[in-house]
Amino acid sequence: MSADSLCQEERMQIFFDEISQLDISPTQQQWYQVDVSSMIEGNTILDHEVNTDTGEALLFLPRSLVMLCPNQTTMHQYPRDLIHCFVEDYRKKSNPEEPNLIFKAELFSISPANEQLCWVRECTHLHHIPSVQTNVAKWMRWLNRY
Repeated sequence: MSADSLCQEERMQIFFDEISQLDISPTQQQWYQVDVSSMIEGNTILDHEVNTDTGEALLFLPRSLVMLCPNQTTMHQYPRDLIHCFVEDYRKKSNPEEPNLIFKAELFSISPANEQLCWVRECTHLHHIPSVQTNVAKWMRWLNRY
């Protein structure tokens, strides 16, 4: 089933089901389940992305992006017009700063220094590249929505 055919309640439930599977503290789970759910109530979630290592999440709304950080219990909303996407492919050239890095994609914002969005997907193995490319395609569709 495509994301477009899902109703808002289903999108919300899929997001919170994914959050409930994270290895984060009970306090952080409660923050997501109580506080975040209250704050995003009534908003249209087009898609989401979760970083299973950090517990952070992105919510793609029609005209903005919301970054949720359970470690700091912070929520930042960024207008779509201030978001940029960069992709760097190091398969044919090496990255002297990180020699094991072969592919990198980043969503970032033009914001005050302590409030910047920096959502990065990095690959050190070739078999991870298609997954990151799928993420980039999702980001590009969202950035180019009318």
